[in-house]
Amino acid sequence: MNLFGAVSGWKSRLLPSRLAKTAVRSGSDIRKEREPRLLITECLERREWKVDISLRYGRREVSFELDERRLVEVAELTPLPALGDVRASLAEALEKPLGPALADVVKKGDRVLLLTVDFTRPSPRALLEPVVDEVQALGATVDIMVGLGNHRPMSEAELLGHLGTSDVLQSDSKGPVWSLGETSFGTPIEVDRRLEDYDVRIAIGFVEPSYLLGFTGGRKMIMPGVGSSRAIARNHFLLLRPGRKLGVLHGNPLSDDALEFARAVGLHWIVDVVLNPDDSYAAIHCGDMEEANEAACADSAGIYEYRFSRNSDIVIVSAGGHPYDLDLVQTKKGIVPAMECVRPGGAIIVVGECPDGWGAEGEVSRKALEEERPDDILADLRERFERNDCPWEKAPCSCRYLFSRAVAELGCQVIAVTGINQDLADTFVGVASSIPQALKMAEGRLGPEATVTVIPDGRRIVPVASEA
Repeated sequence: MNLFGAVSGWKSRLLPSRLAKTAVRSGSDIRKEREPRLLITECLERREWKVDISLRYGRREVSFELDERRLVEVAELTPLPALGDVRASLAEALEKPLGPALADVVKKGDRVLLLTVDFTRPSPRALLEPVVDEVQALGATVDIMVGLGNHRPMSEAELLGHLGTSDVLQSDSKGPVWSLGETSFGTPIEVDRRLEDYDVRIAIGFVEPSYLLGFTGGRKMIMPGVGSSRAIARNHFLLLRPGRKLGVLHGNPLSDDALEFARAVGLHWIVDVVLNPDDSYAAIHCGDMEEANEAACADSAGIYEYRFSRNSDIVIVSAGGHPYDLDLVQTKKGIVPAMECVRPGGAIIVVGECPDGWGAEGEVSRKALEEERPDDILADLRERFERNDCPWEKAPCSCRYLFSRAVAELGCQVIAVTGINQDLADTFVGVASSIPQALKMAEGRLGPEATVTVIPDGRRIVPVASEA
């Protein structure tokens, strides 16, 4: 939207070459591609340039304007071509699996459990029916289970909208467990007890970057997907060990632990779908849990790795809209890449609607953010990890950990633009009703000339260090 269209003395102009990739698109193209909308306008009298930027917020967009001279960059991602016919692409992937064919894994009379994702991810509906048909054609029976991790159960209406059926199981991280020992990282191998009842376990998942395990899909469908709350917490406490990084699989302790965990449980065959930034399907890989997932992760890295030109004073990061800003647990993930491209002492503005409130963290994070100092929160988590006191409620994947890191380790101001500002008002996180207000708050510390980087898809971008 051109905010200056009706104002005398302003005219539209294409952006300079460093921003042209974003700007030279029609409105319909942008809506289709779900990319940030930018428009530069020129004040003829004062020769000032303004950038109008729109970011996704829930199911709508929010806009703000910025002096073009302050804008370092808008971190756009380059998608792969979207698959035109999902069923045909799935059929091709089924015929050319990486590792064993489905028929080599599923035998007549087998009880098969098909794991899939909850509503914090895109709908797997287009994939479920074809895979179920393939399993049944092999003479096996199949049940579907939604891997919730520690997320809340889905309602019947949510299941119908997400999967097309409510006749499914949902994992219970606090219920009876099937125990299989312990990983070399000290994580108890505990999953929903019902997994033990099946001969074969397969999964349909989506692959995108993860700030915990490097990338999603594959082993993540088991850990944290169907893990016990105790197991998930211990795995997530590994975030305190060196090696955890966005876009890194091997040598990342959380990923290595999850892989060991999933091998012990047994995930016998997978369908991993690579997501583009607009949630279209970029590729489908079927077969062995590790081989197919590695191929999908390589594709995903090609989409989401982004080389930032330099660190800026202020980073504005959106979770990417619905469903990625469903709650604060999801929205806060944008803090991770933002911390890699903001200067020490700068400001991070986190944008997400959060209609489900705090999510799985509930009152625990809220209480900590209200009553504890960032330094004390970090020290407490490290001490707990050392003595193996790792309750889920204290896991360092939490808002209180990530917000505390930004404040205590980087000296940054964190400002939230959310639908739950009233819940954050008494915490050490600043709140603003809009992005322009948040910018004014940041400029109060950093000055009106403070440089700005915008990250439209903060939960998935993988920052890559700039070349010297």
